[in-house]
Formats: sequence, structure tokens, C-alpha cells
Amino acid sequence: MLKERPRARRLAAGLTLALCAAAATAPTAQGYGPVSARSKGGGDGTVTVRVVTEVNANGAYDSVLEPGMAGVKVALRDDAGHTLTATTGADGTVTFTPASSALTSGKYRVDVADPDSATYSPAVAGLGSGADVIRSNTGFVDVSGGTNVTYTTGFWDPGLYCQENPTLVTCSLAKGDATGRKGLVTFAGDFSDTHPGGTVTQLTDNTAQQAVFGIGTDRTGNVYTGTLVKRHTAYGPAGAVPAIYRYNATSKALSTFLTLPGTLTAHDSTGNYLHDDGVYGRVGREGVGDVDVSGDGRTLYAVNLGDGKLYTVPLQGSGDGVTPGTVSSYAVPKPSSCVGDWHPYGIGVRGKRVLVGGVCGAESTVSSTAPHGDPTQLSAHVYEFGGGGFTELFSTGLAYERGCAYRFLGAPASAYRCTDATRVGEVMSADWEAWNQRVPAPETHRFVAAPQPMLTNLEIADNGDLVLGFRDRFADMQGQGTYDYGGTTLVSAIAAGDVLRACASGTTYTLESNGSCGSLSGNLPGNKLGPGGGEFYDDLTVLSDAHHDQIAGGGLVLQPYRKKLWSTAFDPYTNSAFEQGVRRWNSENGSIEGALTIESTFAAGSDLFGKGNGLADLEIICDQAPVQIGNRVWFDTDRDGVQDPSEPPIAGVKVTLTPKGGGDPITVTTDENGEYYVGTVQGLKPNTEYDIVFDYGGVDPSKLPGSPSLDELRWTTQRAGHDRHTDSDVDDEGRTGVRVGDPGYVNHGIDAGVSALQRGHLTVVKKDKVTGKPLAGASFELWRETNGTGGLQTSGTDPDTKVGGTCTTTADGHCVFRDLPLGSYYVRETVVPEGYDLPGNPVFGPYSLTADNAVEGDGRVVTLTNRPDLRLTLLKKDAKTDRPLEGAVFELWRESNGTKGLQTSGAHPDALQDSGCATDERGRCAFRQLPPGTYYLRETAVPEGYVRPANRVSGPYELTAGNADTGDGLVVTLHNKRGEPCKGKC
Repeated sequence: MLKERPRARRLAAGLTLALCAAAATAPTAQGYGPVSARSKGGGDGTVTVRVVTEVNANGAYDSVLEPGMAGVKVALRDDAGHTLTATTGADGTVTFTPASSALTSGKYRVDVADPDSATYSPAVAGLGSGADVIRSNTGFVDVSGGTNVTYTTGFWDPGLYCQENPTLVTCSLAKGDATGRKGLVTFAGDFSDTHPGGTVTQLTDNTAQQAVFGIGTDRTGNVYTGTLVKRHTAYGPAGAVPAIYRYNATSKALSTFLTLPGTLTAHDSTGNYLHDDGVYGRVGREGVGDVDVSGDGRTLYAVNLGDGKLYTVPLQGSGDGVTPGTVSSYAVPKPSSCVGDWHPYGIGVRGKRVLVGGVCGAESTVSSTAPHGDPTQLSAHVYEFGGGGFTELFSTGLAYERGCAYRFLGAPASAYRCTDATRVGEVMSADWEAWNQRVPAPETHRFVAAPQPMLTNLEIADNGDLVLGFRDRFADMQGQGTYDYGGTTLVSAIAAGDVLRACASGTTYTLESNGSCGSLSGNLPGNKLGPGGGEFYDDLTVLSDAHHDQIAGGGLVLQPYRKKLWSTAFDPYTNSAFEQGVRRWNSENGSIEGALTIESTFAAGSDLFGKGNGLADLEIICDQAPVQIGNRVWFDTDRDGVQDPSEPPIAGVKVTLTPKGGGDPITVTTDENGEYYVGTVQGLKPNTEYDIVFDYGGVDPSKLPGSPSLDELRWTTQRAGHDRHTDSDVDDEGRTGVRVGDPGYVNHGIDAGVSALQRGHLTVVKKDKVTGKPLAGASFELWRETNGTGGLQTSGTDPDTKVGGTCTTTADGHCVFRDLPLGSYYVRETVVPEGYDLPGNPVFGPYSLTADNAVEGDGRVVTLTNRPDLRLTLLKKDAKTDRPLEGAVFELWRESNGTKGLQTSGAHPDALQDSGCATDERGRCAFRQLPPGTYYLRETAVPEGYVRPANRVSGPYELTAGNADTGDGLVVTLHNKRGEPCKGKC
């Protein structure tokens, strides 16, 4: 609404031609609303910033699941640029107290720096303001009035994302000539409390891929498996080569994805694979070891056991259309202290970290007198792979007590008993042996064991510890009810793998000891079955008449942040013998949290592997990491295109995303914080380009500073400043775009600023044209040029627009039209000051109001003048006859110095209004267009033959609109007496 305000103060200076520019004034904020002094934050509350590791990508903070991030830099900023900085503590929080700082105003911006942009991305955010809502890394808080605020934000590694209860996949293994047996299977990871623990879904039968071990998944429906050299089995469709197969969940087809270099020892299928002695010593030396896929699903990793190299394979495309890129290989270095042969096998991937592990087999210690070798020379090693090279992280010996592979407790009493006193190489001992090809003696039930370690899997725990999955090599060298090597005795292997934890301390690692690892306490201390006399993970099982002290199968997977660790195992349930399945532990204390039976092997004979290695690797099938874009729409009060802390959000702005390649649009609306988020839940797709349109048509502008009309709103300056998280991304039509990247892509920098048309002011200064004196009482109308026709049109079918009411000049001659949209205006004078003429054309302008000339102070200043219309007429007459006298000359002086009487000289004389007026033949002398005021006449010459008066000054004469504005105005008659002729100079 247009307001008329009296002039509060005079301009210090001006530029006056036909109109005057505004003088410089004290700086004020541009835009709407009153400008108040910013007070120091003495009444502010505290700002606690909590930075967490996002896990479930739901935009909400889960205090149990999502740990705080220490060492993150946080800044708190005010409008003036004052900044407080701090670093989060061990719990991920930092608290600011603005009241004791230089910060002002109570409204601040929070900026949280990414601690490692190569690893982390901004966390998926939620809507709302509570402490349990995960917000953007850049956000705004209001702690004025003593309000305390907790602002929660976070980061995540999208490569670690997995839904809460994922599906797992493994592969059941069968003898080479078996048919109709399970192959690839999937199952839910949240096992039930009772046997069999859950439902198993079969994807393939055993013949589709035959024997495989390593398994990797790429989040797009593909399961990759690597060829396993295992006695009594067959190779898959690629034949005797180290092949990697791919199963796709959509097409439900299995195909050969690629083949690594080398050939494999052929299986002997004669006699129903019961002998197959040719591969006995090749187990763990040929084929494909572990297979894994990077967290982003872009790279496949595999170890070729034949050449000891790690292979990296780019995955091009996704789903059933994926193809391998150019393969690279890197020799895994043999440890300098390695005894025997070096056998790299396992892979561990967490985010962008890639580990490779293996064992030194101590084969050189094997002899005829020590066919089991010297286990003290065994060692396990873990390398980190990066930049094409390897760095050794951890190594450990493996000569710790492991109990018995099989402790028979039943009748008859004469049956062989393995006890704690049983040592390496003795019947049914679970102690690790050097890699060898001996034929162990069977116990009473024809079970055999000769455990030899293969480090087949690696996991990185949440705290940085390593979890090591060992597979028993011998349980891949001997089957169930198959002939012993080189013999004709049917025996059955009992596997004795293991799961160990290595504790991280800085950059060093130490093997668990007596069931403890660093500050963590495991499940079975003091049981004499692990390093230091105990075990962290409960990997034994108890049957009605027997115990197995080591049941792990070497397939291992850990779900980050969920404290869930799964391992393949035989007899995973207590009192359920001859089963192949999976056991789940609490990854942080080693306790059993469930089990699943995949195969019952008792009735399968030699087709399955009984209590041996009957399963392949184990892997989680995780969904693709969600994607999200968003963040904020705000009212840019100062129109600089940058989000200042005190500038308010705008609720109700509609945001529409439309895929460029076609597809349904997605529409959301900003909330009370001005925030919006569009993510996977709303239908946002990765690797897709979108057009984005912001629409403020539904906004209530009356709630914005200055209450602009909807028509006055505009999109602010695009991409201002250097910070892309605090600028506005839209053009002047509210449009922008984004290309959503790979799964896990989060972009909270797509903001939009709204400003109002800049308003200016027009000040009319009214002055006396002659004297320059300010004039009160002049009234004006203001008209805005709106019809595109030159000049002012006040009527007709398309007139210009009249703005507001009438504005009348005050005592200082000023009239101010304020809060005007920038544009072109006309001023029309409707009332003139008393005693002045209305101009012949009372319309002035056009005057252009711009951001440069009309925003600050009183805006654009124009000076308009009026001619005075008062008159003073002198009649000069003969003092005796009253006859008009010609030739008398007078000066007219205006009282201007405030001193009574006329002063024509000195420091402060009165003003000479007219320097000379001579009477005509009628004795008349007229002074016209005089402003109101007090005047004096001073006679400077008398008619010829007359005497000059003793006092040549007459007056004062008061000229007003009441006595001097009509006719001859104020008429003054003066007389002269006759005297000595002096020609007018007497």
C-alpha cells in the first residue's frame, strides 16, 4: 500500500537540473520490512550440532543404529559473516553458545564439512525440525529468545547401504554326477528362532553352475560365482577353466560372464566321481578364489588361485545387460616371512576399501615323519589393495588350540574319543595342519579330518576390526561317503573352518585372545578352542552324542552397522545333525542370533557333502542405495542471491521434476522450513536427467517481509557467490535441471531464492522559482506508466495507473512517495501553494525509478517550482495637487534577515527583490510575481523638480494571498513635494 509520509530530514546535497538526485544517506537494507538494529546474541540459546553416520537412509536419526562422527568441522555463521568453528567430539556433537560470542541476531547458518569427500556423501535428509530429523549439511537455526536447538545432520557411504533385512545368497554343492539338487539359493537373513530357521528359495539346480565358491552381487539382480576346484564335483558350463558365471534374477538365466587365464585339472568322473584323485592336491591351488563386487556395483574383484593375482573387472551397464570391461590383474605379493607356498584367496570389500587375504601353507615343513607339517610355520596375511598396489595390514600365526573336529560322546565306550589332549595330526583333531596331501586315519564312524586353512573371506567391522573367514581345505579334498585318496575305503570328511577377529588399534591389528578383541568381549572365553584359550564367535555345535568344535564353512558376510554376521556352517543347529546351513552371530559379541538349514544331508549319501564343505561363499543381496535431491526455497530479502541466516524460508512452493527422456513427473511442495526432498521413495531414478520447475503461485505472500503481492515476486539472482549450497539455481522462470548420478547420489544444493520487485521512493521538492524557498501546501498525484504510450494518459480506454492518494508538501517543501515498484512515473500537480500560479502544464515526468537511483534514502528526488503571483503597485503623486508623477525610481527589498527595518548593507542585508522600477506617465510602477512576505520600497530617484524625501524607505508592506493576489495587488501611494530642480538626483 502506498503511504504518504512527511519529509523527516533535509537531504545533505543534491543534483538539480530540472530535477534533483537524492543525496547520499546512511546505508540501509534494501527490500521489504523495517530495518532493525542487529543486537548481539545475548539472549540466544545454544546450538548443538550432531553429525552422524547415516545407515538406513530414511532421513531420521536412529540413536542405536547410527553412530556419531568424530572430528567433523562445523561452522556457525550470522548475517554479518561472523563465524564460530568447532570440531565434533567422540559422540559426534559440538555445542555453540552464540550469547558469549560476536554472533548477532539469533538466526544462524550451520555449515558442516564433509570429513572425507572421496568416501562420504551427504546423508539422505528428512523433513521437519526435530532433533531426530536428519537435515542437510547446510541449514538454518533460530535460537533467539533463549531457545536451544539441536541440529542433526550426517554423511554416509552409499556403498555400505543395505536394507534392514536383506536377502542372502549361497550355493549348495553336490557330487559331479548328482542331479536335481539345489544350486544357487536365497533366503531372508532374519532367521526365526526355531528349526529350520526360514524358507529357502532355489534359483538354480546344481548342474547349472556345478561347483563354485566365491559369490558377489551387484545390486542390479546379478549374482557372480567363481569356479571351485573341489574333489568329487564337476566344472560348470565353461569347462575346466577358471570361469566366473553370472545369474540374473530377471531373466533367471545363468551364463559365463568371463574366464580368467589358466586351465584346471580335469575331474575323473569314472566310478561316479567317487575317486577323482587327480584334483586332490590341486584344491586351493587352482580355480577361482573369492569373488566380490565393489559397494557401488561398478567393479568385480576375483582372485585367480592359479596365478595368485587379483583381477579387477569393470561392470558395464546393469541388470541383464551388464558386460565386463577391460580386465586388469595385480600379483598379490608373497609375504617376506612366508614359509611354504603363498595362497591368496579371500577378498574383503567395505565401501571403497578392498582387502585381499591368504595363507602361507608351510608345505616345506611336511615330511614322512611329520605328514601334517609344522603348524607353527603357518601364517595368515591381509593386504589392502589400492592404486594398483598392496599394503600389508595384518599377519598372524595359526598354531592355536582348536579342539576336535568331532568329539564322539556316545556308545559304545570303546569308540574312539577325541579330547582336549588330542594334538595336531591325531585323529579328529581340529588343529590346523600345514598344507599336505596325507590320508588321515578314520575314527570309528569312518569320519576323517585333516584341517588345513584357506583364508577365504574378509570383512571389515564397523570399528575397523577385521573378521577372517577360514575354510578347511581338506573338506574340499574329501567328500561324504567317497573313497579316500588313492584308496578304496569310503570315508566322510568333517570340516573344521574358523571365524576369527583381528582388533584394530590405529593402523595396527592384533588377533583376538581368549575371546576378547580390544574393548570387545566375545562369547566363549576360556573354552580352549581359540587363540589365547578362548573364542570370540560361538562356532561350535552340540549334538545328542557328539560335539563339533569348529563348524564354519568359510563363507562369511557382515552387514555394516547392524551387528549381524553370517557364516556358512554344517550342523548350525544344536541337536540337528547332518545339515548344511548358515549361522548368524552378533558381530560385536559373538553370540548366536539364529540359524538356517539349507540342506539336510543325511539321506543324500555321497551326492551331498554331509558334515564337510557343502556350501559355497555367502553374500548379501542389497538394494541399490537410494538417491535424493533437494533442499530449500527462501525469500531473498536483500536480493543478492545468497541465503543469509536471517532470510526466511518459503512454504508452499511446488517443485516438479520431469525426466528428460520421458516419464511421469514428480511433484512435491516445500514445508515450513522451505525445504523439499525428492528421492527414491518418490520415484527418483539414478543415472537420469531431470528438468526441474519451481512454482510459487500457491504461496501466501502476505506472510513474507513487506507483504508483497504475488505479482511482485520474482526469482532472485542465479548462481551468486562462491558457495553452491547457499545460492539460487533457478533462472528467471524458476527452471533448472539436474542429472541424478549413480545409486547413492545425494544433492542438497538445488535451491531457489524468491525476491520481490525492488521498491523505490520518489521525493518531490517544491520551491519558489524566484527565491528557491521551500513551499508547503503543494499537492500531487502519482501515476505509473503502464500503457506503453508516451506521456501521461489519465482517462480513456487504456489510461496509465494512478498510484495511491494525494501527497502534499510539508513545511520543508517535501512530499515523499514510498515503496514503489521500480518503473516509470509521472507527477501531476493538483493544488499549488497559496500565492502561486498553477503551471500551464501541471504534469511532470516521466521519472524512471531504478535500483541505482531510487532505493536508498528518499530515493529519486525531483525539484519542481512555482512562480509567485503576488503584486505590489506603487502610485507616485504630487503631495499638493495629487497629480501622478512620472520618473520616480524605486528598489524593492524583501525582508530576509530577521532584523526589523531595512538593511541594505553589512554582513546580513535584506534581499534586493527588484533593482529598479520607474513610474510612468500615470505615476505607476508595478512589481509582479512576488512571493508572499514583507517588503520595503526604497526611492532612488525623484521626478524632476521634486525633493527627495528625508527617509527614502517606506514600509514594511506585508504581501499575502489575501491582499496582493488580484488586480494590482497591494497598492502603495507615495508623495513628493516640489522643490529646487535637481533632475531627479536630489
